[in-house]
Amino acid sequence: MKAIVGKILKPQGVRGEIKVEPLVPNADCFRGFKTVFIEDKSYTIEKVRVHEGHIYLALSEIKDRNIAEQMRDKIIEIEKTNLPKLEEGLYYVTDLEGCVVYFENGEKAGKVTEVNNYGASDVLTIMDGSEEVLCPFLPFIFLEVDVENKKIIADKKHYLEVTEGEILK
Repeated sequence: MKAIVGKILKPQGVRGEIKVEPLVPNADCFRGFKTVFIEDKSYTIEKVRVHEGHIYLALSEIKDRNIAEQMRDKIIEIEKTNLPKLEEGLYYVTDLEGCVVYFENGEKAGKVTEVNNYGASDVLTIMDGSEEVLCPFLPFIFLEVDVENKKIIADKKHYLEVTEGEILK
């Protein structure tokens, strides 16, 4: 099973290096990766640089800017078993996607279909039937996260307040 770890932003220089937006909590973890996958094709990492929150990768199979340009906007994945352990309370996007969100009373809120970062916090996209709900992934809203069982418990009052489902007093 693979895990998404970054998105290629653009080529960097003329020798095929690529600039990557990390989609993991710690960009330095890229230093421990030997191989990455782009569209299910394996690439060997030759060099990793971290600068101002971005990753710069030199891959053995990409030797010039033209090839690197073709990689723009593609997703970088690694084998999930190669992901470093995270501190308690931090989760990988692939761990959260597919989780079912329940309120503390057992009522189902929906299923997490996507996780995006909008600066201040990660935002979960939750499908409730045919309705899509966006909710910031904050500890006062999401009380429990069980990635093993793909289950998240949310505080109904706070969830509805931030998703504008209903303001409870």
